[in-house]
Parts: sequence; structure tokens; C-alpha cells
Amino acid sequence: MPLNQSLTTDIHETIIILPNGSIHTQGLLRKGPEPPEVLIERVCAPLRTAAGQQRRPIRLSIGHADGRVEQHQITSDGTIHPAQVPAAADDTAPDPIWGQGIPEDTRLLDSVRAAQRAGQWHAAQHAAHRATQHLVAQHGRDHPYTAMGVELQAHFALMAQDHAAGAALGTEAAIAMHRLGGPRARIRHNLANAVAAWIHSDRDTRPGGPGFAVAHALVRITPNDQAALTALLRQLT
Repeated sequence: MPLNQSLTTDIHETIIILPNGSIHTQGLLRKGPEPPEVLIERVCAPLRTAAGQQRRPIRLSIGHADGRVEQHQITSDGTIHPAQVPAAADDTAPDPIWGQGIPEDTRLLDSVRAAQRAGQWHAAQHAAHRATQHLVAQHGRDHPYTAMGVELQAHFALMAQDHAAGAALGTEAAIAMHRLGGPRARIRHNLANAVAAWIHSDRDTRPGGPGFAVAHALVRITPNDQAALTALLRQLT
């Protein structure tokens, strides 16, 4: 399959139920006297309408406070059905480009490598950011080189103990690699780093902050990782 055809094109909405009964979805925290089921139904109403208007199903994943993730599908007639979405096999061969890495002959990484050799992690992080911007300009945002550039930024953010940036960048890299059909083990590694980074940060619990971004990525990409999701949701509450 050509690389540009590996992009995930399905509509996939995620909802998180927090230990205190509130729910988080689409960047918003919703709470009230009603139980989570009622709050979720309010969110699902426009999704039912959208599925009918677009005449295509919508995937819906609901993450619970105990780490369980329910998989559903909203069909074009507006009904919601339980669904089992098989996880991608780890032995599926990704595009060889993922193993080749960012081309060294572009010299984009010269400054990154120089800062790395000097142990100047903040400088390496900023150099990786500049290199990623060049990759975006040359290849666009939906390209493995760009995803690998973000991954490199996340690595040096962690080395610099910039935990908040490490969490945000690690999540961004994992989501991009997932969307582009990257190696599963590498995606999980980036997500695990993002979870650990957020827990060691000042734990920004804003609805639009990196903590909830990591949680939704876990629900979407690694729905069987109950321990990580449970630990994260406890901290977010």
C-alpha cells in the first residue's frame, strides 16, 4: 500500500469517564448531577445525526475510570452497536521508511547532533524543532519524517526534563505515527513516555491540556492498556 493511502480515514470519537463521574470529550469537561450515561447520551446525539448525514459509521470508544475501554459503532441509521475493533498486529511490516529515519544527507540534523554530543539537551530540543519545521515545509504534516521529527523533539524534551513538553510531544508523535501506519511498538513506546512525563510534570489538568490528550490517545490507540489509563485518570481527577 502506498504511504499516502495508509492514513486513517474513519471518524473515531473518544469519551473518557473520570472517577468523579464527569466526562471529557472533544476538549471539554462535562459534569452535572446526572450520571455519566446521561452526559454521554447528550454527546452522542449530534454524533448520531452526523452519521446519518454523512452516511457513514462513526467509531466511538469510551474509556472508564477503571481503565476499561468500550468499543462502539454508530451506524448511519443513528443506532449504537457494540463493536470489537481488532488491534493491529505487531508483526505487520510497516513501510521501510520508518526504519530509515530522517535522511542525514539533508544536514537538517547537524545542529541536533552537535547539541547532543555536547549534552545540551534544551539546545538539542530546539534544534529538533527547527528541523521538524523544515520537514513540514518539505513534506507536509502527514509524513513519517515529520512524525519522526516530533518524536526527536519529545526525546530531547525528556532528556532536558521538560516533562510537560515531553508529554505533549510524545502524544503528538504517537498519534501521527498511528495515523500513518507506523510501527506499533514504537507508538506504544512514545505513549508510555508521554504518560510518565505527564505524571512527573506539574500535572496540568486543564480540559485542553496534555494530560487529557494523553488519556484520549490511550483510549484510541492502546485500548488494552488499562493500568496506564487508570493511573492517568486518577491523577486527572
